[in-house]
Amino acid sequence: MRLISRKKGTAVEAGQPITSEWKISDVLKVYPDLLDTLVETTPAFEKLRNPALRRVQSRLITVGQAAGIAGVDSRSLLKRLNRAAGLEAPDTDEPGAPGKVAAVERPDWVERVAIAQELDVRPLQERGEEPFSAIMEVSRQVPEGQAFLLLNNFEPVPLYDVLGMRGFEHWTESDAPNEWRIWFYNSGKKLTSHANAHQKQPSAPVTETEWGKADASVTIDVSELVPPEPLIKIMEALEDLPDGSSLLVHHVRRPMHLYPQLDAMGYRHDTRELAPDQIEVFIQKPPFAESVS
Repeated sequence: MRLISRKKGTAVEAGQPITSEWKISDVLKVYPDLLDTLVETTPAFEKLRNPALRRVQSRLITVGQAAGIAGVDSRSLLKRLNRAAGLEAPDTDEPGAPGKVAAVERPDWVERVAIAQELDVRPLQERGEEPFSAIMEVSRQVPEGQAFLLLNNFEPVPLYDVLGMRGFEHWTESDAPNEWRIWFYNSGKKLTSHANAHQKQPSAPVTETEWGKADASVTIDVSELVPPEPLIKIMEALEDLPDGSSLLVHHVRRPMHLYPQLDAMGYRHDTRELAPDQIEVFIQKPPFAESVS
């Protein structure tokens, strides 16, 4: 079995040591039994037992980031995963470090800026629901110069990069393992992530010629599905999509919660409205040589 790795120019497959660059989705695709190992590491991974959450969230988190969520030494987690898979952890991986973000001075904006909204996603997590969409919806409503406060039951390490690309700085505090407060300040200073560092400028819109060729690509229809099933089906289709090809999605509405995830993965996309309740989304998967985390 061969999968795209999140490390540029490589692939991940059975028998190959797991590194901190692997996405959790890759780990579980190659070694499904390691789900139990992750859950045994920390209760924060218990939500991965929910198939819907696993399909969405595991694509956003690397093993290194998972160590941050668990608050464990990254080398320890790698050793545990590789041992459970019958492998030897690579010696070339960077030295382990505590998963929590290094202590820094509390930024002055935490006390200064207005809190536009407060979002508690702990009830969603407890019900096994995916909170990413709610978080992104709130982030879009926060004016530049203001912040929103996120309450969570673990440190949402992947969000730092995703929201950083949208101009948000963050500050994190925790009073207990399951009590986290994260301030996201809309500074307007967008960061470049590893996921799109290879792009020197924003992707050009999809041309009419490309729309015309869309019939030759993989096509799926999510028009009759209810959330979060459309998002899950699209992500599954993208995972199976050959590198360098495209996916055409028939939908009844613009999938606003999908766009940030596509941007984070470096996928080119465009949307057009054919009629009321009739939307087409064209998604172009980058060639393997250009795939990045």
